[in-house]
Amino acid sequence: MEMMLLYEASNRRCQNWPISGDQILTLRAVVLLWMLVSDVAACSDHRTVQAQSNAGQSSPAAGPPQPGPQVQPVDQVPGEEEGPIGVQNSSGRSGAYFIPAGSRLNGLSLLVILHGTGQSGAEMVNVFRDLAKERRFAIVAPDSRDLDGHLTWEVGDKQGDVTPDLTHTMDCIAWVRSHAGLFVDESHVLIAGYSGGGSSAPYIGSNRPGFTRAAVLHGGVFPGGIGPIHLPVWFSTGEQDRMRPVELVQQSAQALANLGFGDVTLHRYPGGHELSDAELRELIEWWLGP
Repeated sequence: MEMMLLYEASNRRCQNWPISGDQILTLRAVVLLWMLVSDVAACSDHRTVQAQSNAGQSSPAAGPPQPGPQVQPVDQVPGEEEGPIGVQNSSGRSGAYFIPAGSRLNGLSLLVILHGTGQSGAEMVNVFRDLAKERRFAIVAPDSRDLDGHLTWEVGDKQGDVTPDLTHTMDCIAWVRSHAGLFVDESHVLIAGYSGGGSSAPYIGSNRPGFTRAAVLHGGVFPGGIGPIHLPVWFSTGEQDRMRPVELVQQSAQALANLGFGDVTLHRYPGGHELSDAELRELIEWWLGP
């Protein structure tokens, strides 16, 4: 705008000045050239300001490129998990657990195994570990309390009795499910007891929901504390077992049948009070299928 005013002013002055026509043309050319140079400079400044403004709105180009977010594997298959259970009973004992390797998305069958007198849950994990790997089931093996110098279990004398061993067993299951991330197949939950722990399996299984089967291995039953839940029960013993002879185990099986348990089976195996490979394998097949 200033250049245009100057150009017009020069026109008016040139009309009044005593100069020749060539001089007037020269003066006008100078003014026009000045106007052109000024316009070019203004456009250049505008582009510079615009570029700086755009640069301020974008991320700085300097520096190394920032790494993208870490992509986690879609499905990591967990390995075996084993260890002590993190809750204790009044004797300061806890128990042990084992979870086989492999995907747990569909849930794992669960064996709750109660040890014999003088034993521990860790010993029961050792007995069933290979089968747990093969058939893919988890193991929760609580420890009993020390009762009068004996590491054994206590069952109720009458319906409704809740012993500390029952409470500890349920606490062990809850701890493994929450702290070890165990996702259980609720349709396959077996509670089993060996020898002195045998009577606790039907006692706990009939008084607390969540178990689908129970097993008494070389053990007996105290009918007074049996609860209202009637689930299938397996009995087994050795043909030469002097501590739990076949006749005594048969009486325990009949006691449950008399209480209304409709699916009670008795199995005999060669040998004495020890757990045989055939007995363990057939127990798992009875529970999970062949």
